[in-house]
Amino acid sequence: MRFIVGGLFVAAALVMGGCASIPISTALQLSSLSPSSLAQTEPSQVRVKLAVPEGYELDVANTRLKLALTGPSGSSTGEMGLSGLGTVRESRSAGVFSSNVPVLTYSLALTPDGIQELKRLQRFMVANKPDKFNFSVKGPLSKAPAGAREVTFWVDLKLSLAEPFMPLIKGAKIKFEGSGASS
Repeated sequence: MRFIVGGLFVAAALVMGGCASIPISTALQLSSLSPSSLAQTEPSQVRVKLAVPEGYELDVANTRLKLALTGPSGSSTGEMGLSGLGTVRESRSAGVFSSNVPVLTYSLALTPDGIQELKRLQRFMVANKPDKFNFSVKGPLSKAPAGAREVTFWVDLKLSLAEPFMPLIKGAKIKFEGSGASS
């Protein structure tokens, strides 16, 4: 049975208001990453980790990594499909004055179509030299606890297998619209 929670939650990694927390170390790492260096990323090495509290499940088949590029010569946006590499139960920090939250963390990689889409965006980067980029993740839920009104989530990104994950979103809360969760 398919489950919809008032639409999809979207984690805008670089431009997000509300309750999202983008770690300063990640902001510094991303500020040193240029679109030209992003154009040299090996798409098969891109990894995403998305964590949701226990009781929630991610609809992996419909989860996407989005990349928007803008500059004086134009803009381009792409959605890259993600496939599951596995899940692990762990805990994530819910903040300084809160106890850790037990979560289910999904490890994801670009699908073959996602790899082709990133290659298309890389060609755009080389040809048009955009000066800004924005990563975001679209992750629909396939399951949520009865009566759930919000979900807290975490998103980490890795652009190379040789580098550590960058935490993009730390404990962002998304409230469900409409009637709330139902299964």
